[in-house]
Amino acid sequence: MTALDGLVWTAAVGAGLSLRLLDARARGVAEQVRRDERLELARELHDVVAHHITGMVVQAQGAQVVARRNPEQVGEYLGEMEAAGTEALAAMRRVVGLLRDADDAAPASPGPEGLGALVERFHRQGPEVRLSPPDGGADAGWPPEVTTTVYRVAREALTNVLRHAPGARSVTVAVEQGAGCVTVEVADDAPAAPARHPHRGGYGLIGMRERVESLGGSLSAGPRPGGGWSVSATLPVPTRES
Repeated sequence: MTALDGLVWTAAVGAGLSLRLLDARARGVAEQVRRDERLELARELHDVVAHHITGMVVQAQGAQVVARRNPEQVGEYLGEMEAAGTEALAAMRRVVGLLRDADDAAPASPGPEGLGALVERFHRQGPEVRLSPPDGGADAGWPPEVTTTVYRVAREALTNVLRHAPGARSVTVAVEQGAGCVTVEVADDAPAAPARHPHRGGYGLIGMRERVESLGGSLSAGPRPGGGWSVSATLPVPTRES
């Protein structure tokens, strides 16, 4: 009996340690995802600031030439420089303020392609993908970090459809502009399957949730009532003065 009790106790301790190790490993991977997002943010923040400063330098050079020929037009160049500087400072305040809290933040430069090109590319690889509206809000005038977050949420959700929903026949990417916010939803019509659970997106959705929440928004992912799967993110759209 003593030996049997010892074996049971050893098995229980081993099972407990194994679960703790698995939990610690999952937390470590999630934290690495967040660190990677912060490093990517730093690179993208550099890009957007460099873009605005380069534009301001070019405008300043042009203003010097115009000042010698048509001094009355210098005011237009100064106004454009002020607008570019204001936009750059606003982006820096929003993003750097989040980094000071050591939390993840949204990127500050637009994606490498528009939503239309993204949808077309995924349509060639998988099921039919429809974008609504057709331009995906390309001319909505959102801040750069909002534009990129909308793009990346859509990209992550479409990637998950290819990986985890082979039975999907169609996917809808809907972008809706509301009062002070924008919502992007990616929904597919794949039949329900035991493998499709709220965490099917793995660590990709962890990074997207961090980005969205750092901007004051929210992200949800789960099965749709009528079948299929949906990933939806709502982001506030700050004004230039905010």
